[in-house]
Amino acid sequence: MSRLNDGSRPSRLGIGRDLAGEAPLPPSLAEHPATLSWRAEVASTQPPPLDIAALRARAERISDDAPTPPPGQVVSLFRRVAPWLAGGLALAAALLLIVKPPPRNGIRVKGDTELGFAVLRDGQTFEGAEDVDVRAGDRLRFSYRAGVYDTLVLVGVDGTGTVQTYWPEEGSIPFAITPGERQLLDGSIQLDDAPGPEIFVASFSGVDADGVRAEVSAAYEASGVDGVVALGAARPDIAILVLDKP
Repeated sequence: MSRLNDGSRPSRLGIGRDLAGEAPLPPSLAEHPATLSWRAEVASTQPPPLDIAALRARAERISDDAPTPPPGQVVSLFRRVAPWLAGGLALAAALLLIVKPPPRNGIRVKGDTELGFAVLRDGQTFEGAEDVDVRAGDRLRFSYRAGVYDTLVLVGVDGTGTVQTYWPEEGSIPFAITPGERQLLDGSIQLDDAPGPEIFVASFSGVDADGVRAEVSAAYEASGVDGVVALGAARPDIAILVLDKP
């Protein structure tokens, strides 16, 4: 568990909100070495924005630059449409990166946050994946990648809509975690015989467990699994696992 912050240094959550423009840090912390270091790291890893107009222009240039055949030479239909087809496929692939929905089973990555799992079954342990189903009696151990966030609340929803909190194990205060790269959560949970699917929601927002549970419950009541998945798709501080449970 991380050392308590007495307010003299910025928290990772505070820096993350400052970088996202949600809640600027006070002047006394804005120029703190930790703040400057994280700003520099984020700036160095920021991917360039996707320029749709440039992709369209490139597709048009492919067609304009195609050589004109000599008089009398017959050009096959494929050679005539291939430049347009290539440009269209490039544009479609780029758009898929933007609008492709998250998978309904397995790991869904959202921004810098991620929730993973491993399964212990019949004395054997194997890494979870999108095509792995779970069943009653399985023990699950979770991993996470928190990015700039330093707290975690992990809740689960079964096929009956029942929502329960797994971390923190007691109380409602968010569980203190290590920001940055992938870490393992201590301990594991055992799945009961409730109907599936099993949905796990990791909130790195700093909201307490009662608030996260209420938010997830409302999303499930509104649209079932799709409602919870949509909640995660709209929030960079939430990661979702949807596991099939036959």
